[in-house]
Amino acid sequence: NKEKLGDLCLVLTEHLAVLTEQDPPVPAPIIDGIVKHIGELAAVDPGRFGEHCRQVVIDCHWRVQQALKTDTVGGGLRASDVALMRLFASVFSSSDRFHTVITPMLILICQYLSQHTFATLRDISCGLVLVGIVHETQRLSRRLVPEALNFLLATLAATVCNSADPADWDGQYPLSRRQRDAYRLLHIGIAEKCKSKKALPMRWAWLISSTADETSGQQQQQQRPAATTTPSPSSTVVVTADVKYGVLRACLQLSRRFIDSYFQLPAFIECFEPLQRLLAKIAERLPKFRLQHAPAEVVDLLASTRVYLDEQLGQAQSARVPLKLQYHKPLAIGSFAPKFEAGYSLDVHYDPDRS
Repeated sequence: NKEKLGDLCLVLTEHLAVLTEQDPPVPAPIIDGIVKHIGELAAVDPGRFGEHCRQVVIDCHWRVQQALKTDTVGGGLRASDVALMRLFASVFSSSDRFHTVITPMLILICQYLSQHTFATLRDISCGLVLVGIVHETQRLSRRLVPEALNFLLATLAATVCNSADPADWDGQYPLSRRQRDAYRLLHIGIAEKCKSKKALPMRWAWLISSTADETSGQQQQQQRPAATTTPSPSSTVVVTADVKYGVLRACLQLSRRFIDSYFQLPAFIECFEPLQRLLAKIAERLPKFRLQHAPAEVVDLLASTRVYLDEQLGQAQSARVPLKLQYHKPLAIGSFAPKFEAGYSLDVHYDPDRS
């Protein structure tokens, strides 16, 4: 029975990967129900399930490395890979110093966030979900992951900064020229207006569908990988102002979570002062670029995040004191000179320790 339950757990894991690739996406309650069953079945045979998950991470890592070498559109990560990583983060203990599944998964995520060129909406959406997974894994241990913070800062800066002007990015983000040019996709132009009054939330369909730029880019490639297929026109997503504001909203929400997680770090000021300057630049350029038509939710979220970050930085600055020499109370030198007894007698015991 244990072996059969282990087989069922692996089959459900593969079935979950297939469901997350469907277009249109499968409803979230169905996915959550399968994830719950997998979590219960994983406890029956954790060794076998852990080895299967580790092999999945190794395969994903190999595909990402091949995509980075060959410059393949999509970066080698699929929506099913991101869904399985979310599953692994919920099933296994992510607060351990070293874990046979979580640690290689975090290495893969950090390599993807730091080296991949985010040229499509699918890549950016995948990166945002991976940043959320990083926050979930480090929520208890509160270990600093600079790749996640750099990705958030770069994505926020892409909404208002000019990709053709490196000085406009303040040199705060370790990006190549090609990576910076690819972020042009998120830049909100002067004439762009948001059609809806509410901010567009992130959708799983963004990880499955492709943008119009990606579709045209794939058609112009002379050599295509065997596993890469051209998406159908029905699955193409147009990156409008609503989508860009949705990405901005997601970045602000993730930034607020990381502020809460890393507030106790000694280097909190150095890590989040660039974010403070960036939020001030975004707030300054909203009216300059005639983006006053932005959804009220995004404007309020930006203002509240700025106020909250200023308060946390102020508290961290007030709690920080300059280094000084340690002060120790001077200790008396032990004296072993015998006490002189004027009326000494052999019949009296003078040892205080003798009972």
